[in-house]
Amino acid sequence: MVSNYYTSLRQQGTLNEYKTSLQYASKKKLKEAQQSLLKQQTYQQQTVNDPFGDHSSTAYGTDPLAFISIPAIDVELPVFPGTSDKTLNRYAGLVQGTDVPIGKKNQHSLITAHRGLPGAQLFTDLPRLEVGDKFYLKNAYGLMTYEVDNIKTIKPTTANPVQRDPQTNQVTLMTCTPYMINTHRLLVTGHRIPNESKSIPKAHFVWDWYKILMVALGVAVVAYLIYRLIRYFRNRKGGDSDEI
Repeated sequence: MVSNYYTSLRQQGTLNEYKTSLQYASKKKLKEAQQSLLKQQTYQQQTVNDPFGDHSSTAYGTDPLAFISIPAIDVELPVFPGTSDKTLNRYAGLVQGTDVPIGKKNQHSLITAHRGLPGAQLFTDLPRLEVGDKFYLKNAYGLMTYEVDNIKTIKPTTANPVQRDPQTNQVTLMTCTPYMINTHRLLVTGHRIPNESKSIPKAHFVWDWYKILMVALGVAVVAYLIYRLIRYFRNRKGGDSDEI
């Protein structure tokens, strides 16, 4: 519980800082940020390897490429370049060999995060997404809305897990499955659609067994501490009476 809270604080701090930088950036700063994203795009033209098995993957920058919001499962994370352990232990990462998300046709970004990592929610609830659900990306190129149109499971050794479509801009979200077994990869793909509004819809809190367990454990710990305090003061009071 403590580690989950600490990780959440770090994620939220990084996320808020990035959001603020986008909100108050001048046109010049946004243009510079766009150029930086385009520059990083050149690093993505490589063979796509399984990010959870390729520990040689490194990040090409220290700033987020974008942030992703998935209201249906109450997830919002910064997306960093690369899939190093340092990145995936806290955030989402863009898999090398796929496109930097800038919303253009004939581009396909593969964004991944852990599932079931102790102390971090990340993409744990990704299997809850259904065809028709929406998720959002935002960076210096603005807000981009995606509608889920395909969900599938593949083996880690599957070659070319994502393909470009000349007519659309696509983003695939990837995590391990089944939960805590991790023998396969879950791919949730969405295609870009027109923004329905200028802002991202509010998320809906999702109750899961592990969240209920965390709450139950917290209640149990508090109840135990109260019990121990009551025992302590009763014993102390009894001791004072004996002395009198």
